[in-house]
Amino acid sequence: MRDNKVRILTIQALITAIYVVLTVVIAPFSYGAIQFRISESLSQLVVFSKKYWFPITLGVAVANIFSPLGIVDVFFGTLGTGLALLISVFVFKFIKNRLVRHIINIVLYLIICMPVIAYEITIFSGDNSTRIPFEFGVFTSIYVSLLLSQIVVMIIGIVLTEALNKVIDLKKVFE
Repeated sequence: MRDNKVRILTIQALITAIYVVLTVVIAPFSYGAIQFRISESLSQLVVFSKKYWFPITLGVAVANIFSPLGIVDVFFGTLGTGLALLISVFVFKFIKNRLVRHIINIVLYLIICMPVIAYEITIFSGDNSTRIPFEFGVFTSIYVSLLLSQIVVMIIGIVLTEALNKVIDLKKVFE
């Protein structure tokens, strides 16, 4: 029993580390109003098991420490990701088809996580990262930008996780 807990924690630590490395290595593209965070493709892992929720959410928190917005990004980014993935995990109890799960995961991410991130960037970005008043037009343009990049990254995530699942049964990784 203890060996299994250590194994699960080790796997979760590896997933967290992979998320952080994939984010920080391409740092200029991982943060801001226009971002292409390839590490977000790992979010599709929750389709296979709810146990992927924690390491991905923790990976976001750790990776966002390196964000230009610092602790603000740690809070908002972790909140958005954690909430979106948690709702996905709940909804997946009622859906067995993996492709449908992937699509629902993308949709939930786009309507839960991306508005949180767009709001954060709208409020806390600007000259010298000073707070700026909320402007709906700015929010909308940031949100659309995030939507486009997130759709691409999440589709890449489907391709990667499905390919990986053929080699490693992703549902049984934590068993």
